[in-house]
Amino acid sequence: MTVRGRPRLFAALLIAGLTVALFLGGVLDNLATSGAPGLPGAIGLIGIVTFLIFPSMGLLLVRHQSSNAIGWLLLGIGLSVFLIFNSGHFAAAAAAHYRGPLPITQVFLVLAATVWLPFILMLLLFLPMLFPDGRLLSRRWLIPIISGLVFALLALLGNLFVPTNGTVDSPGLANPLGNSSLARMLEPLINLAVPFGLVALIGSVSSVVARYRRGDGLQRHQLRWFLFALVLAAIPFLLHNNNNSVLANVLLVLFVPLLPISIAIAVLRYRLYDIDVVINRALVYGVLAAFISSVYVAIVVGVGRLVGSGNRPNLALSIVATAVVAVAFQPIRERVQRFANRLVYGKRATPYQVMAGFADQMAGTLSADDVLPQMAEAAARGVGAQAARVILVLPGGGRRSTVWPPTASADRFERTLPVSYRGELVGEIAVRESPGQPITPGEGRLLADLAAQAGPVLHNVRLTAELQGRLVDISAQAAELRASRQRIVAAQETERRRLGDEIRVGVQRELEATSEQLDEVERLLVDDGVAAAAQLEVLTIETQRTLDGLRDLARGIFPPLLADKGIVAALQAHTRKAAVHASVESPAELGSTRFDPGVETAVYFCCTEALRAAAGPATVHLRAGDGVLTFAIEGVAALDGQLEGLRDRVEALGGTLARSASGIAGSVPVGAEVGVL
Repeated sequence: MTVRGRPRLFAALLIAGLTVALFLGGVLDNLATSGAPGLPGAIGLIGIVTFLIFPSMGLLLVRHQSSNAIGWLLLGIGLSVFLIFNSGHFAAAAAAHYRGPLPITQVFLVLAATVWLPFILMLLLFLPMLFPDGRLLSRRWLIPIISGLVFALLALLGNLFVPTNGTVDSPGLANPLGNSSLARMLEPLINLAVPFGLVALIGSVSSVVARYRRGDGLQRHQLRWFLFALVLAAIPFLLHNNNNSVLANVLLVLFVPLLPISIAIAVLRYRLYDIDVVINRALVYGVLAAFISSVYVAIVVGVGRLVGSGNRPNLALSIVATAVVAVAFQPIRERVQRFANRLVYGKRATPYQVMAGFADQMAGTLSADDVLPQMAEAAARGVGAQAARVILVLPGGGRRSTVWPPTASADRFERTLPVSYRGELVGEIAVRESPGQPITPGEGRLLADLAAQAGPVLHNVRLTAELQGRLVDISAQAAELRASRQRIVAAQETERRRLGDEIRVGVQRELEATSEQLDEVERLLVDDGVAAAAQLEVLTIETQRTLDGLRDLARGIFPPLLADKGIVAALQAHTRKAAVHASVESPAELGSTRFDPGVETAVYFCCTEALRAAAGPATVHLRAGDGVLTFAIEGVAALDGQLEGLRDRVEALGGTLARSASGIAGSVPVGAEVGVL
C-alpha cells in the first residue's frame, strides 16, 4: 500500500468498522428488547450475519485495488443493508432513551425510509454494470445508469413525505418529513418509477451477459456465478412490488448475500484480481480467530454456566481454555492451511510451496536429467499450466530440452522467460496455458522468480555437462591413444617380422649358398687350382652383392643419409632407387634446413611407405613454414592397410595425416628449426 493509498484504506476501514458496529448494535438492541431469540429469530440472525460478507470482501478488494470501484460498492452495500435492518430499531431506542440536542431519532427515521434506494442502486445497478474491472463496457451503457437514477429520484419523491405512523420497527414514531398533501400529490411518481427501474435492471443484467459473451474462458468462469447470483438477487425486489413482503424478506436474506459469495468464488477459484495469497492468509487467520473465540466461549461461558459460575470470571476455566487452544492450535492451523490451499489454488501448489519445493529439489542436484524435468514440473504446477518446457543452453551453442508432462508436445508455448546467470543466457522456461485459464500477473511474477532461481542452477548444470563432455572427450582421446599405441606396437612387430623374413629369404639364403660354395672351393684347391680361383672370383661378386643388400636393408631401417644430410636428401636418394619413377619437389632453402630427428624420421618413413604403394609416377611435395612441416605424396594408390599405422606415427608427434584427392597429405609441427647445413 503506497502513501497515497493509505487514506483510502483508512476510509475503507472506517466504513467496515461502522458496518460491524451497526451489526453488533442491532444484535444487542434486539436481545435487549426481545430477549433470547427463538428458532426463527436465530435463523434470521444467521442470515443477517451473511451480509457481513459485503464489507469483508469490500475491505479486501480496497486493500488490494483501491482504485477499483467494486470494493467501495461492496462496502457501501454492507453499510446500507445494516442501516436498513437497524434504522427503525435505533430510532425507537433513541426516542425512548436519548434526550440530547441532536435529532438522532429523526435522522434514523429518515434513513429507514430512504436508505433502501442507494442500497438497490449499488446492489442491482452499479455493481453489475461495473463488475469486475470497475469500468463500463462503453458510453452507451450510461443509459441504464441514467434510467436507474431517474427511478431512484421518482421513488424517493414518492415515498419521502409519507407520514408512516406506527411502523413495525419504530411504533408510534412519525416521519419527520411527513406531509399528507405532498404524499398524495407525489404518489403517482412511485408507479412512474417502476418502468425506469425495470430498464435499469434489464440493462445491468444485459451488461453482465455482454461481458460474459465477449470474455475468454477464464473471464466467463469469473462471471458465470455472478450472473446467476444477480438474477436470484433481483427476485425478492420484484416480489416486494407485488405485495409478497414476507417471502420477499426471506429471499432477500437468502439470495442477496450470493452476490459477494459469487465474487469470492471468482477471486478464490478463478484468480480474479490476483489476490489469491491475500485470500489464503485471510482465510487461515479468520478461521483460527474463530476457533480461538469458539473454544474460549464454549469453555469459559458454556461450561461456566453448567457449573454455576454464571457471568463471574472463572480463572480455572480460562486456564483450561488457554491450554486447549495451545495444544490444538498447530494441528488446526495445518488443517486450515491445507483447506485454504485447496480452496484457493485447487489441485495446484501454493506459490510458497512451489518456491520452497523448487529450492529443496534443486539443492545439490547437478544432473541435467534430474534438474530439467523437476524445473519444468515446478513451473507448470506453480501456475496451473497445461505444460512447461525447460531448455538448457550448453557451452558452444548446443541445447537440451525437456517437456513436462513427458507426453506433452514440445511447441506452442505462450509464455517464455529467458534464464540468465551474470548476464549470460543459460536457458529458458516456457509454459503453455491451460484452456480458459491464462497466466495472471501474479503467476507471471512467480515464473520470473523461478527463472531468477533457475539461473545459478542451470549454470551449475552447464558446468557439470561441460565437465562431462570434456571427460568423454578425454576418455575418447585416451582410448584412441591406447589404440594408437597398440597399433604402433603391432606395426613395430610387423616390421620386425618383415625384416626377419627379408633376412631369412634374402641375405641368409645367399650367405648359406656362399658357405656351400666356399666348401666347394676348398675341395678344388687340392685338385684344380685354376678352377678354384675362378670360383673365388664368382664368390667375391656374390659376396659384394649380399653386402649391398645388407646396406640397403640397413638404409631401410634408418638411412644414414637422413641423419647426415636431412630429409630432402634422404627422400631424393630413395626416389632414385625406387622401383617406380618418383621425384621430390621442395623449396631450395628446405634442402639445407634441418628439423628435429624424430620429425624428419616420421615424415621420411611416411613418404617412403606411401611410395611403395605407388602404381606409377609419384611426386613428393615438401613445404615448411609457420612452425609446420607439410608433406604430400601424389600418385599413391590405396593405403587401407597402412594408413592407420602412418597416421599413428604422425599423430604421436601432434601432426595430422589424411587422404587427399590424389594421394595422402599431412603435416607435423616442428617449432623452431634445429639448424642449417
